[in-house]
Amino acid sequence: MTDSTDEDAPACHKCGERSGPASEQRVVTTVEDGTAVYQYFCSDGCLETWEMSRSA
Repeated sequence: MTDSTDEDAPACHKCGERSGPASEQRVVTTVEDGTAVYQYFCSDGCLETWEMSRSA
């Protein structure tokens, strides 16, 4: 995994906005069927909302 520029920043898994600077974005890594899957979030708020929706 490498840093991205503003032009190729991944979309937030929760809200769909482009992830901000690397210092603000969060990444959750999971393994599905033996493959690493990266889910990007533009902020702590989106990550926390996503985590709460998974635990409900």
